[in-house]
Formats: sequence, structure tokens, C-alpha cells
Amino acid sequence: MLRSPTQRRRHLYPILAWVLVAALVACAVGFGLLLFAVKAPYKGYSAPSVLVRIPPRTATVAILTSLEEGGVLRDWRLGLFALKVFYRGRTLKAGEYRFAGERSPEQVVLALVAGDVVTYRITVPEGFTASEVFALFASQGFATTVDYDRLFLLPREFDGVPAGTSTLEGFLFPDTYTVTRSMTAREILAMMTRQFGHRLPPDYEAKARAEGLTLLQAATLASLIEKETAIPAERPLVAAVYRNRMARGMLLQADPTTIYALKRMGTWRGALARSELLVNEPYNTYVHLGLPPGPICNPSLASLRAAVEPAPVNYLFFVAAGDGSHLFAARFDEHDRNVARYREMRRAERDPR
Repeated sequence: MLRSPTQRRRHLYPILAWVLVAALVACAVGFGLLLFAVKAPYKGYSAPSVLVRIPPRTATVAILTSLEEGGVLRDWRLGLFALKVFYRGRTLKAGEYRFAGERSPEQVVLALVAGDVVTYRITVPEGFTASEVFALFASQGFATTVDYDRLFLLPREFDGVPAGTSTLEGFLFPDTYTVTRSMTAREILAMMTRQFGHRLPPDYEAKARAEGLTLLQAATLASLIEKETAIPAERPLVAAVYRNRMARGMLLQADPTTIYALKRMGTWRGALARSELLVNEPYNTYVHLGLPPGPICNPSLASLRAAVEPAPVNYLFFVAAGDGSHLFAARFDEHDRNVARYREMRRAERDPR
């Protein structure tokens, strides 16, 4: 018996309905299996942990593929599914990540979406020059000295650096910093110059002005103090010596400035010769009156404070005592005797008989 088109369509409706139901069930089962897979813990590497570095501007699929190759993901497509379902609209961030133990694709993707990168703590010692700071960071893989050297001459581009300075020397505050592999040289330097501004006492510039100093000059004086003594109690005394000499129009005659000048010239050999004291370089205070054009290192907060709070003494000279401390004098004849004592001590050290 032949059926009319209408009858045939009515006959197909139940079949289509069952097919649709079956397809929906299959999709639901498939989706459920995928959900189970993206939440199932996985560890495909043999070591206790694995370090994965993701360069900036790496494509999503390339990132997930590298995680599969590193044994972090069972299949990169599970990571993509987790990203599309749980973190739609979010992106995977570049950086260095450490994965330890079993993790589900959802957890792995969450770490990259949140930017849960590995952090490192690097301590910049007090008194380091800018070149030493740059070498410290570069030696541990945080940018290159070329990157830092280029920015060194661009102090106006950084917060916390006072007006009038021509370099970043003196304003890379000595402290312990938390850095990541994705940070650029500019970001690292900006962090240090901001710290310089944050750590200065609120009344510091006012105290500097009261001493007749700009902020740049105070930081410059502090750098000389930092290089001359590591003894906290001596810092205000050294500051007083230099302030007293400046007030009398005397040359500061600070050996560390000559050493810095020689380093700028590329002729420093590790020991200061008497003839080098007369090198005509702007930073050499044996030749040029007053403070050098800028700091010669990155001083500590203690030296910065001493620069604007010199001791109320009339000292004009000091010389090493041989034990890390110094002998101070107000008159040249006293200083001459202190120098003789120091030389005698050095001779005794060389010839203990």
C-alpha cells in the first residue's frame, strides 16, 4: 500500500526523534568524558618536577604542545578544551613555570592563565656600582648587560631618579628583589629606581636643602661615604670631613672617585697608582673641586642619611687604621702622624720580624 508524502513524514518523525536523542546522548557522554579527562591528574615526566619556559608572544597551540612534549599534559587538545570551557576569553601568559606532581589539564591551564610563574629573589649588595648590578642580573639570565647599558644612559625614563643626573648610577637601590624570567631589563631597573624613591625618608630632600645640597648631590655624597667606610658609626664622620672640605674650598681627594674615573676610562688595573691621582677626568676629586658629577655607586640608606646628617665635628682628614676603621684628624700635622702610623703598621705586616 502506497503512503502519501504526509504519511511518510509522520512515519519518519519518531525515527528522527530517536536519532536526535541518540546524538544528544552521545554528545553528552562525549562531553562528560572530556570533562573527566580535563580533571584527571596526569604526570608524564620522570623527575620530581619539570621547568617550562614560555617565551612572550608564543601561540596558544604552541604553548600547549610544548606542555605535552614536557609531560605536563597528556594531550595538548585537553588543555585547549579546558581553556575554552573553563577560562573562555582568557589568555595563557608567558613566563617560566614549574610543575611538580600530578596535575589535571584544568589545573595546568589555570596556572598559565593566572601567570603563576616561578619567582627568584636577587639581593643587590650595598655599594655595588651600576655595572656590577647589571652583571649580577645578567649572570642569572635576567636580560643582558647590553640591555642594561643602553638604559643606564636614560635616567629621565625612570621614576625615582632626581633631575639633573645623566645616568642611573646611585639610584638602583640596594635591596632584595623578586623577579621573574618574563621581566625585561627596563622593568627590573624601574623596580629599583622606584625603591630608591620609596625608601628615602619623607623629609630627606628638605634635610638635603638645609645642608645646601640637591637630591642628586646628596646621593653623590652618600656614594662617596659608602665607598669609604663600612662601619656605621663612621659614616657621619666621613660625611663631615667632605662637607668641611667643601666649605673650605678644598679638594675632596677621595680615592674611590679616582678609581671610578679610571673604570669609566677603561684603564683600571685593580690597584691605584700615585700617578693616576692626577688623571683629568670629571669624576676625579684629586683634580676637580667639589663633588663629582654624580654618584660613584649605589649607596645604602645609612650612607644616604649620613650625607644629610653629618657629625658636628671639625675633621678635615682621615686615613685607614688597618683594621677596617679610620683615624680622623682636624689638622694636617695630626693627619700626617696618622698616615705615618698606618705606613708603619703596613711595614710591620710585610716584615713581621
